[in-house]
Amino acid sequence: MKNEEPKNQLPMDETKDSFDRRYEIPKDRLESFTDGVVAIVLTVLVLNIKIPDKPTWSSVYSIRHILIAYVVSFIFVAIIWVNHHRLFQLIDTISYRVIWADLFWLFWLTLCPAVTAWIGDNPKDLVPNLLYVLIYTMWSWSFGVLVKEVIHSSNPQSKTVWILKRDKRSQISMFLNILILLGVFIYPSIGLVGRFFVSFIWIFSYRRSNEIQTAIFNRLKLIFKHK
Repeated sequence: MKNEEPKNQLPMDETKDSFDRRYEIPKDRLESFTDGVVAIVLTVLVLNIKIPDKPTWSSVYSIRHILIAYVVSFIFVAIIWVNHHRLFQLIDTISYRVIWADLFWLFWLTLCPAVTAWIGDNPKDLVPNLLYVLIYTMWSWSFGVLVKEVIHSSNPQSKTVWILKRDKRSQISMFLNILILLGVFIYPSIGLVGRFFVSFIWIFSYRRSNEIQTAIFNRLKLIFKHK
């Protein structure tokens, strides 16, 4: 009588590592899809600018709030896209959880042109500013979720995990975003100003960011040690 393997058990010659590798997916297709969505979002951002009928400087001045909202949003989208590229440079393959996390990130990204147009038309009103900050806060948070899924799908001993776990910008961004959300209730226009400062901390590469964070934390340790 032949020995039959249990139906719900892996064959003896198939290890867990080989099983997991069957669900690793090349990253190129997701990167191309993401690049396409980002390009469309940037295009929609500029299409929301209402061109004045009169060819005068006063006409340009009349749409200054729309232009400022566009510039701030463009800068943030561009910087985060660069960091998305840097993130995917650290890995060779992805999991389905990374794909869903990336789609979750893109969902909030696609809402950015709508709130940018709204805040451009109503720069001093509470609700447009609040929704603008909220959407961009969720987009920042979803990028942190994406980073966590990349860590989860990578080898725990890899350099990728070491680099990403040392980077604290997602946590710093969320702290700043919460402060901005609270500040909007006091001064609505702080939404755009705050978004500009949040963008600044993402300019640096992961390596440079780790160096800056380490230097700051070491400096803070020395300050508190002497007190």
